[in-house]
Parts: sequence; structure tokens; C-alpha cells
Amino acid sequence: MSRSILMIVVAVFAGLQNIRSQDAYSVTFSELLFQFSDTEIDGVGVSDQMRFTLFFHYGQNWHLDLNNTIGFYSGLAVRNVGFIYDEDQPFRKTIRRSYTLGVPLALKVGSFRHHFFLFGGGEYEMLFHYKAKRWYSHDREGTKIKDSEWFSEKTNLFVPSAFAGMQFPGGINVKVKYYLGDFLNKSYRGRDLGVDDVSFAGFTRQEMFYLSVSWQFRTDKIKKYLPTEEVIAFK
Repeated sequence: MSRSILMIVVAVFAGLQNIRSQDAYSVTFSELLFQFSDTEIDGVGVSDQMRFTLFFHYGQNWHLDLNNTIGFYSGLAVRNVGFIYDEDQPFRKTIRRSYTLGVPLALKVGSFRHHFFLFGGGEYEMLFHYKAKRWYSHDREGTKIKDSEWFSEKTNLFVPSAFAGMQFPGGINVKVKYYLGDFLNKSYRGRDLGVDDVSFAGFTRQEMFYLSVSWQFRTDKIKKYLPTEEVIAFK
């Protein structure tokens, strides 16, 4: 077994020796997120609404192409992720979201020369800025309460996920991601949205996933997409 592992390591290092500079490159992207969740509170389903966000999503991935058909990528990405749910009176609607910083690791297979490939992998995201909004329906206009915290105890600090998608020629990228852990911290007990002594243990089910559509381009080709005047200034 140890001999086999050694042979694999040697083969990988031998392959890396043949990597040319054009086979390692950076890709910049932004995303549109169509977010869904299957949420239950005390065993009762409360979430069936899509949450759409386009701000603020920004990412930078670093690709390594072993040849024209097989490669890998990793990177960093900031996203606005969360879910919407309705409860019985006196609540009308609640939104809980967090900005996340994610690090993906993915395998890709296809034709890189034609910018067409499939990819899949996993990602860990750190939830660093939590925000919640709730609309009460006890009056005609509806009263809105908000909470906002950095590195909140109301969410788990890290959440893993799995994803798969397709890169199309022209830069369009479509991806589906499923979160493997809970968004909210079920151990939290304290003040929440203006109410004291709230327990998150009642969130008996939290399943989140989203569909993303993005435009991706090589960072070193950014001049190609800028107006002529800006290209001159960029130089």
C-alpha cells in the first residue's frame, strides 16, 4: 500500500513538472443565486419560498489544467446566502441570511480549449456576517424588526457543501450546491429579533440548496472587457 501511495505521489509531481504557465491561471466571477430551503420548526414545514440575491457575490478561482481534459480549481468567494420562511400569527415573514467566505476544491473534466466542461467538488464556507429581518402582521402596515451581527452565535461558523455544474463557452456557468450542515446553530439560546430567551433547538430540519448562474472570465483577459478609454488608463 505504501509503495502504491509513493508511486502516485511521484506521478503527480512528474505531471506538475510538465505544467506550463498557461495551464495555471486565475478566473474572476460573480453570481446570481436562486436559493431554496426545506425548513421545519418543531416538525412543521415553514419554508417554500425562493430567495434571489445578486449582491454581494464575488469570487476568484485558481485553475490548474493537467491537460486539455482534466484539471482542478480552488479559490475564494464571498456570497450572500440564506432562506425565507413564514410562520403563524403574529409573524408574517422572516429572512435569515449570512455573508460567507468560501473555499472550494473541484475536479473538472471536458474540453478546456473550447471552454466547455463539467465540474464537481466540495466547499467550506465561513459565516461571518449574520442578518435577520422579521415582519409582524399584527397591524395594517406590518412592523419590521432587524438583527445584524458579526460572527454571530446564531449561526454555525463553518458549513460544508457539495456542488456540481457545467461551464459553457462564452463564460456562462451554471451550478447547483447543496449544504451538508445546518445554517443556524441549534444550541443557541438568547435574544432574537426583539424576543428574549429564544431557543433555536426548534429548527428540527434545515436543508438549503441553490442554483447559481454566473459569468466567468480569465482575470488576465480583463482588459478585453473594458472600454477603450479604461484600457488606456489601465496600462
